[in-house]
Amino acid sequence: MAKSIDIPRGAANRLKAPALLLLTGSLLAFSIVVARVASDHGAPMLWFLTLAMGGAGLLLITLAAVSGEARGHWPRLLMFSIGAGAFQALPNAIGYLAVAHVGAGYLALAFAFPLLLTYLLALGLGLERFDPRRALGVGVALGGGMLLVAAKFDGLTDDNAVGSETIGWVLAASAIPLVIAAGNLYRTQFWPRGARPRLLAALMLLLAAVLTAPFAAAIEGSDDLARLLGNDALVTLIAVNVAAFALQFVAYFALQKTAGPVYFSQIGSVAAAVGTPAAVLFLGESLPGNFALAAGLIVAGALLFQVKTGTKTSAPRGPEGPPRTIAPPVVRGDRCCAEA
Repeated sequence: MAKSIDIPRGAANRLKAPALLLLTGSLLAFSIVVARVASDHGAPMLWFLTLAMGGAGLLLITLAAVSGEARGHWPRLLMFSIGAGAFQALPNAIGYLAVAHVGAGYLALAFAFPLLLTYLLALGLGLERFDPRRALGVGVALGGGMLLVAAKFDGLTDDNAVGSETIGWVLAASAIPLVIAAGNLYRTQFWPRGARPRLLAALMLLLAAVLTAPFAAAIEGSDDLARLLGNDALVTLIAVNVAAFALQFVAYFALQKTAGPVYFSQIGSVAAAVGTPAAVLFLGESLPGNFALAAGLIVAGALLFQVKTGTKTSAPRGPEGPPRTIAPPVVRGDRCCAEA
């Protein structure tokens, strides 16, 4: 009988953050591709987003209730979730409306930018200590992202058929990272004590759906909702997105609790690396100019960011909330601590 291999707890925990990062970023890219497919099938995108978030939230709150996780200080949980839901609803609504104009590939790339913005905001708020190597990694990744944005605008200006509306959507999609970065820090600062990732994911998605629904009703109307629900292909896509959102946002909150807001914001780099080739292979979109160089810079920046340095970090909040620093955590006893 073969002996089982025991993985040391410290090694296993060091693998947890990268594994969650890869899973969450890949699911984000997948949901962007699903949104593009739904848009190509004529879906009213705000209603599509509302139903996907609401369905995933209901699924997760049911699982949290069955598992006994749906407990805590509910006024604080709801106040946190209203803010988290707003930071979730706004960038997703912009993205779902913009995807038909800018493409799934570019939208995936736009999610690479929160890394720099989160890092700068965290430095300004004292949640992060300056580390030259990590700063270099962020700068290198940003350089890759800027190359892609420049290539996108060059492609638009070279196309005489492209109007100001499309350029406006490119600008709107490019603003998404600022909202995401603010949301990253909001969740870190106001994470309710003792709250579990699955419950927070459920409440955030439900509140995001509630906040998005009035805009869907005002902009797209009840007739579009009826048309959406009457289309079997679109209902199937909603179901697919519900499952993807449910898994994505459980991993999303688990990653932020494990690794903190700046490390967490590397999700966008993973989404860009996965989503852009997927958009080319499965949706027939074209790669932006300088894609190989830009993608190489993004990957190199992410690798630099991962490298351990000797700089000490401040203590995290422990198992009741996410750490306030970005060092990958190790387990000591029963507490989650930032690696020195």
